[in-house]
Amino acid sequence: MEQYAKSRRVAVIDSCGMTTLGLQHLFSALEGGIYKLRFFSSGQVWFSQCGHQSYDIVIYSVAGGRYSRQQSGYFLSRLAAALPETKRVLLAENERQASFIQPLLPVALHAVLCQSSSMEQLGAQIHSVMKQEHRQTLVQGTNAHGLSPTERRILHYMGRGYSTPEIAAQMGRNIKTIRAHKFNVMSKLGVKSDAWLICAADVLDYLPLPLTNGA
Repeated sequence: MEQYAKSRRVAVIDSCGMTTLGLQHLFSALEGGIYKLRFFSSGQVWFSQCGHQSYDIVIYSVAGGRYSRQQSGYFLSRLAAALPETKRVLLAENERQASFIQPLLPVALHAVLCQSSSMEQLGAQIHSVMKQEHRQTLVQGTNAHGLSPTERRILHYMGRGYSTPEIAAQMGRNIKTIRAHKFNVMSKLGVKSDAWLICAADVLDYLPLPLTNGA
């Protein structure tokens, strides 16, 4: 029982009440209650209340809303800078969302969990994360770095509600050129709809826009 003597501090950034209830149930069943769980409604609340307090794991739950996606990259990059020894975990709604968002994030993660997984699977994954050495992280994808400055700008405008003709006017390009760039972005990200491009724009919101419009 010596291995369970030390409690593990876990912070969950979650704006969805249903997710909170599920995680409370999950952690209460893990290893005789050694996890001390605390929930925060947003990354801003977490940083304002915790400062540089030490946590073993911080779980960022990506909700379906755009604000949660927009904050994901910013929060996780700030977390890595403030608490580099804390394990970073992303909790996605499902595997499709997880596989799409993770490569676009600015930092590597120690785990990506899915709300669609069973309680047994989630419990086993969290236990595995706690046993990892800090250096054992998931390899960061390259999708974000594969986008050209022009493609990044197009996503930026799409994320702010601009139509294709409006983007063309803003960038001084013709509509066919903008459509061709959008098709290229879809190919790079492995998606087939504007809705997923807007999701990508949300996640990439943490990055400053490039200074040039070069392809």
